[in-house]
Amino acid sequence: MNWIVSLTPEVAADPLTALAAPPAGASVVELRADLLADLDLRTAIAACPLPVLVTLRSTAEGGRGPTDPDIRRRVLTTARDAGAALIDLEHARDRTFADTLGLPPEQIVLSWHDTVGTPDDLETIVAALHDSPARIVKAIPTAASLADLERVLALHRRFNHRRSNNRRLITFAMGAVGIASRYLAPLLGPPLSFAAWNEGAEAAPGQLSVDRLDAAVGHLAGPPQRLYGVVGADVSRSLSPALHNAAYRALGLPYLFVPVSVPDPEELIELFADLGTTLFDRVGLPARGWAVTTPYKEIAASAAEIAAPRVLRAEAANTLVLREVGMAADNTDADGVVASLLSVGIDARGRTAVVQGTGGAARGAAVGLHLAGAEVFLRGRDAETTREFAEMLEIGALEPGAMPDGVEILVNATPLGSWPDDPTPFTDDEIARAEAVVDMVYADHETGLAAAAKAAGVPVVDGVDVLAHQGFAQFAAFTTQLPPKQAMWAAVGRSRSRESRVESRK
Repeated sequence: MNWIVSLTPEVAADPLTALAAPPAGASVVELRADLLADLDLRTAIAACPLPVLVTLRSTAEGGRGPTDPDIRRRVLTTARDAGAALIDLEHARDRTFADTLGLPPEQIVLSWHDTVGTPDDLETIVAALHDSPARIVKAIPTAASLADLERVLALHRRFNHRRSNNRRLITFAMGAVGIASRYLAPLLGPPLSFAAWNEGAEAAPGQLSVDRLDAAVGHLAGPPQRLYGVVGADVSRSLSPALHNAAYRALGLPYLFVPVSVPDPEELIELFADLGTTLFDRVGLPARGWAVTTPYKEIAASAAEIAAPRVLRAEAANTLVLREVGMAADNTDADGVVASLLSVGIDARGRTAVVQGTGGAARGAAVGLHLAGAEVFLRGRDAETTREFAEMLEIGALEPGAMPDGVEILVNATPLGSWPDDPTPFTDDEIARAEAVVDMVYADHETGLAAAAKAAGVPVVDGVDVLAHQGFAQFAAFTTQLPPKQAMWAAVGRSRSRESRVESRK
């Protein structure tokens, strides 16, 4: 793969030092002149050992650069004279500059961006770009729906399969919904796309770091033979793609796992369809299974033709596998909680556990603990809802704030902890009396519950542990192969020489 990495002010305080040492895997450096207005282009280009693309993204297309044609012409002329290998020309403002600047087609990236949405005339816009003299054309809308995502992915089949003009179309979508297209673009079209220099230095909404992209698709030479993904309302921060793609790379499997954010649950029918009929299948990508997260686990359970007993019991599924005989559903959250407890030396058998929450994750955890031999109680914010689900699960129900004597395992299956200032779902006294705490939340910070458990000297299993252990079971369900656990642990920032837990956090 050839990655164009974007240099932005967030990369380093000294841009020249950064330019002298581009990240591993980069093939071209995009110098965002609109964001680095004080940087001398000649000095900057000379400092970089890689070819440089100079971009002056206008405010009209999501940058901070001018729209005045005279100012733009002067900056781009300077870029040409400074030795830029490639120059970005915005189709709406700069397309006439190719002649006035004397730029050959090989030096031009002709671009168009829509920071609001995906217009109805997207295909017409791309056709106009594709018929230009530029060898590289770039069309980037913003996806707000799966329908938008499908239209963007379909552009590759329509335009990149046309060889007559020798054009290379780079197209993907911005935004959370569009992130899947960033993984897929260099596999469906030319092996060339844009990436962030590093995490936290994104030049556009949804941009991924070169490290993340290369780790996900670097083992593929073209479209994946199987496509999997994690589905939720917003899965842009999910660790599941890193977990599963590391396994595919380790085993040499030509598969890909992508995040699929679905803001509108009515669009799930486009994903949870029969084998060969999903929206990804329609653009030539063989979808074979989905990891499902908040808030769609109940919908996933109801969509399946074949359901594991623990799915029927919990009325929630986090794993869908598309098979010839129909869609099969399972709930590997149950495996995640039980196995992660075992990794800290806690066997659920014969112990008493309280699960906080009543959602799909909570019910999956409760079923897993109950099947493992624990006495399980459900505790939620609403007493009536808690009693209804507890009766369905055939476990005990607690009033809000209640806690029976002798509880040994506490499980947080709520979103509490997702934000640093969230309250803990259990009191300090409840935590101190427990033998182990499971926090199913994973975040960029240590949750209040994890901190409280550590302060009390209570073993704590965090959300990354649960994610990994359920992911092992999920990988096996998807592929029918044993998971390469060491590679998967490493992908989520953990080092495990054996199944026992090592205290470390990403």
